[in-house]
Amino acid sequence: MKRLDRKRRFGVTLLEVIIASTILTTVVSSVTILLRSGRDAWEANNNDQARLEAAHATVRHIVRRVRQATSVVAMSGPSDDSGSISVLMESGDTYVYDHDSSDDTVDFGVTTAASVLGENITKLKFTGYEADGTTSTTVVGDVQSIKVEAEVQLPRATGGTKTVTSWAWIRTW
Repeated sequence: MKRLDRKRRFGVTLLEVIIASTILTTVVSSVTILLRSGRDAWEANNNDQARLEAAHATVRHIVRRVRQATSVVAMSGPSDDSGSISVLMESGDTYVYDHDSSDDTVDFGVTTAASVLGENITKLKFTGYEADGTTSTTVVGDVQSIKVEAEVQLPRATGGTKTVTSWAWIRTW
């Protein structure tokens, strides 16, 4: 009898190629989904931080100017969520801050609020207080300290809002 000589064959079978490509496709798809969800989470957090920083910067700017002012010229009431304030500076200039609720911006300018100071700010409120710091007042001549509140809507959290609050005393009485 003749002995069958089996030659050694090198290479891969079609079944092995199909299995390897299926495993590779699964791994690549999983990594892509993982990277995409990580990037989406990073972008959402970055957007939240940008909005919070805009609110903080806006409130800091207003408080800094109010502290340098000699008096309050005009101010919206504490129940107005789209508030405005005008302060008289030592130089004689009147600085104006006004919230625009149509595009959620805070505008700033000398005499008129013409330049955008902060974006994505949904509410801006001013509350005036008398010299004792506890009695609220709407009489402009009696205002000696001001509470400034800016609220932002965070897109990542459904219905999530953050409020930034600060106080400023008028420097001269």
